[in-house]
Amino acid sequence: MIETATKGKIVIAGAGVTGLMSALRIKQLDPGANIVIFDKADRPGGMYQSFVYPNGRVFDHGMHLIYESCNPDVDDLYREVMDEQDWHIYAKNEKDIAGLFFRGRLQDYSHYVDLRSFSETEKKRFLGDFMFNLEAGSVDSRRSGRQLLLSQFGNEIVEAVHRPLVQSLYGMNIEEADRFVVKETALERVILFSPDTMLDLMQSDKIRSRLGFPDQMNLPPYRTNDQKALYPKRFGMKHFIERLESAVKQRGVEILTNIASLSLHCSDDRVDSISIVGKDGDSRELAISTLLWTIGWPGMAHALGVNMSDVSMSNGPKVVYANLVFDKSPEMGRLYYFYCYDPGFAAFRVTNYTNYCPAASADGFPVCVELWPSRLGLEASQLSDEQCLALAMDELRRMGVITDSHKLEFSAIENKGGGFPLPSMANTDGIREIKKRVFDKGINNVEVAGIMAEDDLFFIPDILNHAFSVIEKTFTEKNRT
Repeated sequence: MIETATKGKIVIAGAGVTGLMSALRIKQLDPGANIVIFDKADRPGGMYQSFVYPNGRVFDHGMHLIYESCNPDVDDLYREVMDEQDWHIYAKNEKDIAGLFFRGRLQDYSHYVDLRSFSETEKKRFLGDFMFNLEAGSVDSRRSGRQLLLSQFGNEIVEAVHRPLVQSLYGMNIEEADRFVVKETALERVILFSPDTMLDLMQSDKIRSRLGFPDQMNLPPYRTNDQKALYPKRFGMKHFIERLESAVKQRGVEILTNIASLSLHCSDDRVDSISIVGKDGDSRELAISTLLWTIGWPGMAHALGVNMSDVSMSNGPKVVYANLVFDKSPEMGRLYYFYCYDPGFAAFRVTNYTNYCPAASADGFPVCVELWPSRLGLEASQLSDEQCLALAMDELRRMGVITDSHKLEFSAIENKGGGFPLPSMANTDGIREIKKRVFDKGINNVEVAGIMAEDDLFFIPDILNHAFSVIEKTFTEKNRT
């Protein structure tokens, strides 16, 4: 439980968006809280930081909009950190304009798999099995992604579409996939009908939760909330992170970066202190009232000395960012980004920053290609920058995003990024086992937030809602006592 400053420091592990926003929320509830944040990176922000190059060019880590959490405690903080006039704010059908490269063509109207390009025979088979399956019973209670997809679409669609898709993206059989693969890769719907037909069919909740509307810019108002997307008017998410860091420091929170190692010192059921060593060799020990851990269960277990040698975890695809600037706009229409599901491509996602931040085009048109070389059987660490650039350029041409008339004015390859989480049942079981072993230690002044703190926590709106609920519960209980 998070305690007041009079009982010691609140130490937050991780200076990403979760850690920084959590520090602000704690300060709202207890202005006197004594908070220290630490991180191994050289600056706060995590994946929401930006690459900054010597010539002043800026790129984000792929596509990063901030999607509201539909929780005023979270969303009001965004506007407190950065004035409303400094944000691009996108609502309704402009909140997320996403597409898909599938079966050799770019869908600029939806990021859901469009089955209308299949043969008439295949479409009849898909539709018949889909309608027969519509009255199926409840979803299998296991974590199986295949079972969830079967309950959504029936066997014909899953075998023809999702089995090869999961294999192409993640290099695993669909039987190995966790249910989270459906959420992580936007597979919860498919497109089967024209807009006119879907307008009628969408009266059914069962249909609407399974079939996508094939014209995202004219999607009828069936939303259950008024969630908006935010992006700084100045290009680069770093501008928000800089404001967020400043807001945290102005409230007296200390941020320690460039941390090389740490060790926790425990007695009975508490973490009493933490020793941290910087990359410059300087060390420091902090007395702890509460430790809020935002950087994953495996790291928490390691810090507590939990044995994990028998827990098997598989790494996901390694991400390489190809950051490119062209002399004219890419051929992507209004799309902010699109996914690539076709085999034979390393590209996972392509982002056109100018479409949601016009200021990005002040000196050319920046495009990011997120490459998963493992999709082609390649090892990212073995590829040179020149090979990554050639791969990105070739695939952009094959997808029709650029033509021979596009001139490349700048390029930078970032080949040191982390891996994309592998959404396998084995990994979910591994995380659950690690959580159990951490809980078995009986430490009562540690809270865990961030990615996978609970099942299916991956996207920042859900992560922040969870983190804030943990903080809110803590202070509510404190006030009762």
